[in-house]
Amino acid sequence: MGPKPLYAVAVCLILLGVAGIALGADQGHDDPLNVAASCLGNSATVSWSAVSDNHLSGYDVYRKTSGETQFTRVNPSIVTATVYVVTGLSSGTTYNFAVMSMFNDGHTSALSVPATCTTT
Repeated sequence: MGPKPLYAVAVCLILLGVAGIALGADQGHDDPLNVAASCLGNSATVSWSAVSDNHLSGYDVYRKTSGETQFTRVNPSIVTATVYVVTGLSSGTTYNFAVMSMFNDGHTSALSVPATCTTT
């Protein structure tokens, strides 16, 4: 049958890739601004400016240390306020915190510009 099945698989993969990009982050929605972090003991208070969007459901808060390459979500459920306290952090460690807006139309914003603090 020749290359037709291979061609069909290639077309499907390309279309799936395009669909993945189309459903990705930042579909005209704003990411949170003015993210700030303040560490005290083994916790950090992360705050940000509210996003004004009719589709906003809430926010996810992410963290990483300087030794990590990817951010990890720290909140177990969506945050509806513009402040979140992260607990259980390691002493003497510098953390980067970023926030992502979540929307009820299925989209998310990009991660915010990170804020940094060091635990004591």
